[in-house]
Amino acid sequence: MPPDVPVAIAGAGPVGLALALGLARLGVRSVILEKAPGLPPHARAGGIWPRTLEILHGWQALDAIKREGVVQPTLAFTDANSGTTLVRLDFRPLAAETLEPFPVFIPQDRTEALLLAALEPTGMCDVRFNHPVVGLTQDSDGVDVRVLGDDGAETSLRAAYVVGADGGHSAVRAALGLKLDGETYPMRAMLADVLIDDARNDLPWPRASFKGEFGFAIAIRFGKGLWRLIHPVAPTETDEAATAPELIAELVRVLLGPGPFKTDWVSTFNIHRRLAREFTVGRVMLAGDAAHLNSPAGGQGMNFGIGDAQNLAWKLAAALDGADGAALMRSYDVERRSMFVANVEKNTDRITRLVILTPTKVRPYILRIVGLLTRLPVLRGKLRRTAAMINLRYRTSPLISGSGPFLGARAPDPVLACGGPATLVFAGMPKAIVDAAAAVLKLPARTLEAADAKRWRMRGPFGALVRPDGHVGWMAGQPSADEIDRGVRQALAMR
Repeated sequence: MPPDVPVAIAGAGPVGLALALGLARLGVRSVILEKAPGLPPHARAGGIWPRTLEILHGWQALDAIKREGVVQPTLAFTDANSGTTLVRLDFRPLAAETLEPFPVFIPQDRTEALLLAALEPTGMCDVRFNHPVVGLTQDSDGVDVRVLGDDGAETSLRAAYVVGADGGHSAVRAALGLKLDGETYPMRAMLADVLIDDARNDLPWPRASFKGEFGFAIAIRFGKGLWRLIHPVAPTETDEAATAPELIAELVRVLLGPGPFKTDWVSTFNIHRRLAREFTVGRVMLAGDAAHLNSPAGGQGMNFGIGDAQNLAWKLAAALDGADGAALMRSYDVERRSMFVANVEKNTDRITRLVILTPTKVRPYILRIVGLLTRLPVLRGKLRRTAAMINLRYRTSPLISGSGPFLGARAPDPVLACGGPATLVFAGMPKAIVDAAAAVLKLPARTLEAADAKRWRMRGPFGALVRPDGHVGWMAGQPSADEIDRGVRQALAMR
């Protein structure tokens, strides 16, 4: 039976919307099935790091986000009690590596609204609110998805591929018989989003307090006039007590100083570190929180989920265009699971245990030690690139082959790193080999001048393939025509 739609996406959060936009830019139609009546009215995440900004740049979806958000060249982690800067993170040196070096802070609900606004004019996605996925079955040719409509009646549609981007309580993951394995940290947290319209918006941030009744509390500026306040909640404390208005008022005073404010949203939440055993089962994939949950410390969860979407978008488009779909979907599972474990999970777990779970009296000293260590240029650069998420690399993948300093990493060319059509890159190679490879593989080829070739840190002639997600899928020094052909075909799963 032919599919009704090439790709069905469960969930209209930032990951589902990003995937639909990435597919639309590649000419692939999709449908989004969302159980809620509309986009959520409150922020959950707020920081968009440079690697994610590159992705949005490549999808022509960044300008509006930068206009609404706060573009922040430097973050100064400040002790709110003393005014001392504990750790300073300066992103300006990244301008040599990326077109988008400065993180942008904007409430997640606005990010979602702007992604939807970028998606709608493409005409390539049917977004259906009030349409929860309730089950699915698949065969070798497609997936039948069961959906509840506006009237509560069950209907079905058939898709060539399905992606569950429907959050931590994913119906798609449940239909696959998978769960999120891992742990819940032995603490909860309270968050309050407060609106402030005075000079306190110019305070350096993030701001932390280590004194008083809270023991530890932090404030992050999420947008223009919008601050998020967070502090740990004792296991025995009720939600009502943890979110009391007088407590929020005291948090504002301690972290930001006295003055008027308006509470926009308040909630409590558990902190998890969990991972699905598989991200791919046949023609069904999991992405974002449906596939992995991590501590919000470091603000990398939504960003990594949008990275899932970018990785999946080009692979789904290639599979629908005749490439080896099974190989591409397997590679999604291997690449994103291994990268999550080795990078995001490890980094956010480390921050959570060092900053949040350590005894109250120890926390400020840990941050001061980190601040001292970051005065060392090597460590400062590593911390900056880790926070920006531009050092993420696929070290394990069935698609990647060859050798070279950027194999599996973001392309060192800032333009190519943003993504686009798969591109051959050559330096010092005979023109006949370059022209033949481009003609046979039907790919654009770029021959580098000496100054640009230095970015790739290769001695002598070399060739490389930059995938549509901006990562280097194949690289080799002085390759033959046959080596180019084999490496590129493997990298793109060409049949």
